[in-house]
Amino acid sequence: MEVLVGTSGYSYPDWVGGFYPAGTRPDKMLSYYGRHFPLVELNFTFYRPPTPEMLDKIAARTPPGFQFLVKLPRTVSHERSPKDIDGFRRAVHGLRSRGQLSGLLCQLPQSVHDDRPSRTWVETVGRGLGDLHLAVEFRHRSWAGPETAAWLSELGLGLVAVDVPDLPGLYPRGWVRAGPSAYVRFHSRNKANWYLGDKERYDFHYDDAALNEWIDAASAAAAAGTTERALFLFNNCFRSQAADNARRMMGLMAGRPGLHVEPPPGGTPPAQRSLFDDAP
Repeated sequence: MEVLVGTSGYSYPDWVGGFYPAGTRPDKMLSYYGRHFPLVELNFTFYRPPTPEMLDKIAARTPPGFQFLVKLPRTVSHERSPKDIDGFRRAVHGLRSRGQLSGLLCQLPQSVHDDRPSRTWVETVGRGLGDLHLAVEFRHRSWAGPETAAWLSELGLGLVAVDVPDLPGLYPRGWVRAGPSAYVRFHSRNKANWYLGDKERYDFHYDDAALNEWIDAASAAAAAGTTERALFLFNNCFRSQAADNARRMMGLMAGRPGLHVEPPPGGTPPAQRSLFDDAP
């Protein structure tokens, strides 16, 4: 199984001095990131639909072979407006032409339950973007169940697995997929902070035991021959926790039978202390 590990976003000021060397400017962050990870998930596109020029400029800062996952705008995923679907498709065309578009993410809010109008909208989005490896992330528990994966597979869409707290109503944590690829997003396991602001929600650091749960699941899927590719994206982006956990997961996966961890295309990452390492 091919495995790619990265983070949800990369341009965070509070990563400077942790993941990024002190003094790193925003326009130098992605080139540095590309020496450590093979892909990144672009989340700023959720807040405003991107333009082709915007994404081309970002891609120009990366080494050949570096991959992008691009999140759909909230006008599509949350507001169910069809007007931005064609424009979004045009915007990501440059990444696809470069061979750098790994897929698209449609994250639905927890307020969206498994009902006929919601399924109809997912099907509409799938018709417009499904050929670009679109995966859907559900937040409400009503979508949990094998019938959802089967339905998405029929549509040619992926299903996002999540690492979240065990809370009533929330889509449960665990390995799921639709089709030959798996897409896992790590958010947090902090129950107390989940319904606070985004900064508090994603302020969480995964320990090795939690990471190994997912590595074991990936190893089992590889052994069963059911999954060809797995993407692991860390969204616990407060400070440098996402980057720290992503690098740690790559290290823990090394040598696991059946798992080929894709190295960063920008070169072997230099040795660097994590801000979570013990001081000497």
